[in-house]
Amino acid sequence: MPHPSRTRRTLILLAKLALAAVILGYLVVTGREGFVRIWNEPKNWTMLAVALACTLAAITLTFVRWHVLVAALGLRFRLPETMRLGALGFALNFVSLGSIGGDLFKAIFIAKDSPGRRTEAVATVIADRVLGVLMMLSLATAATFMIDWTAAPAAVRVLVQSIRIATVVGLSGATLIILVPALSGPWLQELLHAIPLAGPTAARLVGAVATFRDRKHFVFTAAAISLVSNSLFILSFYFVARGLPVQAATMAEHFVIVPVANLAGAIPATPSGLGTLELAVEKMYLAVQGAATNKPGDGTLVALGQRATMILVAVSCLAYYLAHQADLRETIHDLEEAAEAAESA
Repeated sequence: MPHPSRTRRTLILLAKLALAAVILGYLVVTGREGFVRIWNEPKNWTMLAVALACTLAAITLTFVRWHVLVAALGLRFRLPETMRLGALGFALNFVSLGSIGGDLFKAIFIAKDSPGRRTEAVATVIADRVLGVLMMLSLATAATFMIDWTAAPAAVRVLVQSIRIATVVGLSGATLIILVPALSGPWLQELLHAIPLAGPTAARLVGAVATFRDRKHFVFTAAAISLVSNSLFILSFYFVARGLPVQAATMAEHFVIVPVANLAGAIPATPSGLGTLELAVEKMYLAVQGAATNKPGDGTLVALGQRATMILVAVSCLAYYLAHQADLRETIHDLEEAAEAAESA
């Protein structure tokens, strides 16, 4: 008889897939003219190839960024090993339809290979994700100053201000944590360590922050890599838009559209953001460009085109995953057990 928590996770996954299908169905119906146009009109395959190259480079650089953070904590992992784990985690996002995320896979796998320093190993995955979000918001904020918003709807102007405020707050908080020792010093670690159950783990995570502070050049290097990788990721959307017969948003507009849509796609309402990302790009296209210049479905087509480049990159990672599936079966089993234990708790 299936474990109750496993049955529950299966039902949740089916519900998420159903929601994704409903959202995509809605987008296809409302933007059906765009889908007909895509089928009948010529595409610029050179631009689409450039988009694929941007996606491949962006994903590869995220693996390098994570390696820099791993090196900052002195964990003994060579670049080929972190690249391999990054590729497997990326493939797993598609193989598992989000039931076991790539970040969770990387955290568990690197923790298993770092006895005595498992908390620090997990901290690299958390830091990698936080750094990526902060740099994405930074790019979006910079782009907002390159666009004239005076004629934009009130809701769009509020969104622009929200992006700027979130970036300032996020960067200020991260800077204080990195530069001010008291915010992660021994007193805080001792205080956290006294908390039952999760306290010791939280204390070691704070201790990892202190290590990052002592090796700030690693953090700054990872931030610089993140700016490049995020820029390439955003450009992949732009070049997809240039390659399809749609009313493409400008490059600067994409640097605002994509970060907001990407945050919406990160909400775990559907597997791997399927449907939610496309809906967010569609709504942002209409909001930023205006209904007068943008046809319904253009944003959806751009998002689906970019997702196709992600899938193509994942295929190469998937080939590696399949070649090592037997070796990974134990780790994936551990992941499932960890998920069941968390739900039972």
